[in-house]
Amino acid sequence: MHQATPSYYHIAVEPAPERVGQIQRIMAAHTRYWGLDRLTPSVTRGLGLLLELAIQGEPENRIEVEAWWTGQHLINAVSHEAPATGASQELSEHCSAQIAAISDGWGNCTHAARRIAWFSLRSRTGVREVLTPTHPVPGASEALQLPRSALLFTTSKPAPVGTGVPS
Repeated sequence: MHQATPSYYHIAVEPAPERVGQIQRIMAAHTRYWGLDRLTPSVTRGLGLLLELAIQGEPENRIEVEAWWTGQHLINAVSHEAPATGASQELSEHCSAQIAAISDGWGNCTHAARRIAWFSLRSRTGVREVLTPTHPVPGASEALQLPRSALLFTTSKPAPVGTGVPS
């Protein structure tokens, strides 16, 4: 089972093509450190796609990469200042299709003149446990039998008036 302690990592870098591989290695190391070895290939592939998209933007603006581990989901985000050009949007749709294929959830938005793209990967273990139904524990009335003395005590005498027992 994975450690459920929430974790966060943030890095800001200058946009350059040689930084893509470096950031992928850094994020792969964090993913392995958090015990999420199975998610490492998807994280590096997804971040590579988002970083390549971000590098197409303004070269003097910084790119920020963030990762959150919630205990169940690993969320990765890349933010950068993006120009409003058609070519960038076309590349974004191409990247979105590839991100959607490797992730459990994804999205993008613009906030304060920065474009933010993120994807989420759910932690899955390779071990599948077969669920078997459990039988309920018997109640006290089923587990214990009535004592013989209680069985001998019957309502052979008429019940006093006002007790609510029909005669």
